[in-house]
Amino acid sequence: MSDQKHFGMDIDMKMSLGNMIVIGTLLASIIFGWANFRSDIEANRLATAANTTRIERLEIQSGEMKDRLTRMEVTLQNVSMQIDRAVRLLEKSGNPTAP
Repeated sequence: MSDQKHFGMDIDMKMSLGNMIVIGTLLASIIFGWANFRSDIEANRLATAANTTRIERLEIQSGEMKDRLTRMEVTLQNVSMQIDRAVRLLEKSGNPTAP
């Protein structure tokens, strides 16, 4: 007697070809899924390393840009001071182009 009764249902305990195909398909799916999962993890690891390198490079460029902008600001302040001096000198000497 290969039939067993569980929870009021008759269960046939014989192994058929269909059962083996389902089990094989299930195992193959699990193995394929696991391999795909591992490759995705490795790809994410590589992408994270590439992004970290890119972020570091952008931070360096940002610092260089900040330095350039600071130098430009100082230069513009110097030019502004020179223009103010020139305007004051012109105002002291009078307006020679006035009629």
